[in-house]
Amino acid sequence: MAISAMDVIILVAYLILTLFIGWYVSKKITGFDDFAVGGRSFGPFVLAATFGATNFSTWSMVGKPGVVYNAGISVSWIALNACACVLAAVVFVPVYRKLRYTTMSEIFEDRYDGRVRGLISIIWVIADTMNRFGVTTYAAAVIISMLFGVNLQVIILATAGIVLIYTYLGGLKSVVITDVIQFVLMWIGLFIGAIFIFRQFNGWEGLMASLPEGMMDWVPAADNGNGWPWILAMTLLGFPYFITSQFVMQRGLGAKTVNVARWGILLAGLIAIPMAIMEILPGLAAKTMLDASEVAAMNSDMVGPAIYMKLLPPGLLGIFFSALIAAGFSTADSALCASSTLITEDFYRKFRPHEKPEKYLKVTRMVTILMAVLGTGWALLVPVFGGALDAILNVISITDMPIFVMVILAVFFKKIHAAGALAGIVAGTLCGTIASITGAGGIQGLAVTTAASTLGSLVVGIAVSFFLKRGKEEENRLEQFYRKIAE
Repeated sequence: MAISAMDVIILVAYLILTLFIGWYVSKKITGFDDFAVGGRSFGPFVLAATFGATNFSTWSMVGKPGVVYNAGISVSWIALNACACVLAAVVFVPVYRKLRYTTMSEIFEDRYDGRVRGLISIIWVIADTMNRFGVTTYAAAVIISMLFGVNLQVIILATAGIVLIYTYLGGLKSVVITDVIQFVLMWIGLFIGAIFIFRQFNGWEGLMASLPEGMMDWVPAADNGNGWPWILAMTLLGFPYFITSQFVMQRGLGAKTVNVARWGILLAGLIAIPMAIMEILPGLAAKTMLDASEVAAMNSDMVGPAIYMKLLPPGLLGIFFSALIAAGFSTADSALCASSTLITEDFYRKFRPHEKPEKYLKVTRMVTILMAVLGTGWALLVPVFGGALDAILNVISITDMPIFVMVILAVFFKKIHAAGALAGIVAGTLCGTIASITGAGGIQGLAVTTAASTLGSLVVGIAVSFFLKRGKEEENRLEQFYRKIAE
């Protein structure tokens, strides 16, 4: 089915609206805090929408159906990682807000030292820019390329340019406002898609009845690539995503109050469950609606869009694909804003601590351009790594788990010190990288990589902390850190 003129008008109108918001918000951005944390002005429903839009991006809405097509209904367990929202809201959000951080990396200097903070910032910049910005830009470009038949590389460049413009202009406030609109579009799009899929199969039971027997296993055995080890890994990966990443928690830092941040992230976790179910439907439907030879000839990330191209009429198709593109923008802009803020706050301000807010804003915008260029280069390489979902999960399992471990130890284990944290992060990242490169675990590679990075950081961090003593200066820093939390 070809895209109609009405669909094109809807898509173009959405893109124009997104750019307009960036321009309009830019007039109210006067300093670095406005750009980085939106003046700490966001309410609970805005936070829930922006958390939700960032969480359910095009990499899942495009990448997930292809995985579901091959693995079955067990992929829906990805929604379990939203359980981390409860822990984030009850334990960690109050700590972060009480300490009045601008970036998440500040906790590492408060609790450990500047070396640990610098290392974390470098890892996050690489993960957010190269991985999240690059992968989600690619995923959004896949949809546009499929609709218009334009070369994918050209669309990647154009998509990255649009995200760069409105993020450059409005910072986090622009990102959050566009996220709210994008979140509404995503819900409408997924809901429309679900209705047409259920109508095609006469409801959920009809869809289930059309599937091969192996597709119906909710918890497959370990010899299935998406068996119980994969489910456990996916659940575990939700904790660093919701609790310690600058990419997500920057929104919590921008909340009006602690309670606003708590309710925002709890609502986001609640929203995640029905969205995760709706996301798997096109992958299940593809088993019946697409020939195996047809799927074999296409990029796995094209499976979901192909189903909707078959089902949706003109007008609704434009709304749905606007929703998919919006999902990509909502994550790409967050990654871009997070990485540029980290570089300004954690590196430039260290060397130039007495600049005016306007100067920090200018530097942050220049860094935003640089990060967009690097992330676009990564987007062009995503197909080499097996598609959107595999690319982003692999990097998260390597980089995010060691950082999460060190935050948990920072809050709950007083014996851990800076040298232990530094050694643990390096060891965990290396263990995860080695496991990934060597293909350890075979079809359960994600689970093994996640376990390697987690256990490597935990064991080495604690061991080094027991063998080496912390200095007097760090002892004082430790006491101040716990005093701040207790206030």
